[in-house]
Amino acid sequence: MKQFKEKLVQPWAAYTFAACSAVVLFFLLSHLTSIFGWLSSLIKLLSPVITGVIVAYLMNPVSDFFEFNVFKKMKKPGAAHNLAVIMTVLCLLLIVAILLVALIPSLAKSVSKLSSNWDDYSLKAQELIRKFSVFAADHNINVDLSNLSATIDNAMAELVALLKNNSKTILSTLGSVGSSVTNFLIGILFGICFLVAEKSLVRLIGRIRAMLFKKEQLERNNALWRSFNNVFLRYVGCTLLDALIIGISVLIFALIMRMPYAGLIAVVCGLFNIIPTVGPMIGSAIGIFFLVLDKPINALWFFIFCCILQFIDGMVIKPRLFKGSLGIPAVWTLVLIILGGKVAGMLGVLLAIPVAAIFVIFYHEVISPRIDRRIEKINDKGSKAEKSEDKKQLSKE
Repeated sequence: MKQFKEKLVQPWAAYTFAACSAVVLFFLLSHLTSIFGWLSSLIKLLSPVITGVIVAYLMNPVSDFFEFNVFKKMKKPGAAHNLAVIMTVLCLLLIVAILLVALIPSLAKSVSKLSSNWDDYSLKAQELIRKFSVFAADHNINVDLSNLSATIDNAMAELVALLKNNSKTILSTLGSVGSSVTNFLIGILFGICFLVAEKSLVRLIGRIRAMLFKKEQLERNNALWRSFNNVFLRYVGCTLLDALIIGISVLIFALIMRMPYAGLIAVVCGLFNIIPTVGPMIGSAIGIFFLVLDKPINALWFFIFCCILQFIDGMVIKPRLFKGSLGIPAVWTLVLIILGGKVAGMLGVLLAIPVAAIFVIFYHEVISPRIDRRIEKINDKGSKAEKSEDKKQLSKE
C-alpha cells in the first residue's frame, strides 16, 4: 500500500489519470443517448422497488407511532413492530375504503351528469354569448362574437374526430396507465415488506456506514440526515393535511349551497392544493368552470369563497401547520416550481420546495463551514507571510 501511494506521487501518474479521464469522458459523451436509454430502462425496471422504498418511508412514521406509543409495553421482541406494521396497513386500507365509498359514487354521478347535460351547457354558453353581444352593441362596445359559437362547435367536432382516429393510441395509453397502476400496487407490496424488515435493513445500512466513515463523520452525517428527514416529512405531512382541510372545506360549502358536482369539485380542489402556489388557482378555476355551465351565480359565490379560503389558508392554516418557514425565500418559490417542472415534470413541481429546503440545510451545515475554514486558512497564510516579511525587513534594518 505504501509503495502504491509513492507511485501515485510520481508525475507520470497524474498524466495517466488525466488521459484515462479524458478517454472515459469522450466515451460517455459519444454514447450519451445510449446511456440515458439504459438508465431509463433500469429505472423503469426498478420502479416497483423505488415505489416500495417511498411507500415504506412515508408509512414509517405511522408505524413508529403505533410501535412506540400504542404497543410499547409489549415484552416479546419484534411483536410490537409486527403489530405496528399490521395496524399501519389496516389504517391505509381504511382510508382508501372511506375515500372509495365516499367519493367514487359522487364522482361517477357528477361525471355522468356533466356528460348528459353537455348539450344544455352548450346552449347556455351560446345564450350567454348572445346576451353579451347584445349588451356590447347597446353600449357601443366593438366586440365581434358572431363566429365564436361556430368555432366552439367546430372545435368539439374536431375533438370527437380526433378521438375516433386515434383510438389505438388512446387504448395503448390506457394500457400503459394500467401497467403503471400494476407497478404501483406491486410497489405497495414491496413497501410493506420493507416496513416489516425495517430493523434488519437499518442495522445493515448502519454497519455499512460505520465501515465507511469515522465516528465523528458518522455522527455529523446522522445529524444531517435527521435534519433532511424532519424537513421532508414535515413538508409532506403538512401539505397533505392542508389539502385535506381545503377539500373538506370546499365539500361542506358546496353541500350547504346545494351546488352540483360537490364531490368532484372538492376532490379537484384538494388534489390541486398539493401543488404549491399555482395549484389552488388551477383547482378553483376548474371548479368555477363546472359551476358556470350549470348556474353562473353559483360560480360567483364559489369564486368569492375560494378567495376567502385561500386567504385564510395562506395567513392562518399554513403558518400554523409548517410552524415557520422552510428556509426558502417567498420570492424563489415560483422560480423553484418552474425549474422543478422543467427538470422532472409534475414530480419536480411537488418536490422542488422540500429539495431546495434540504439544499439550504446542506449549505449551512456542510458547505458554509468549509468555506469559512478555507477563508481562515487563507487569512492565516496571509498573516504569516506578512509577519515573515516584517521579520526580514527588521533583520535587514
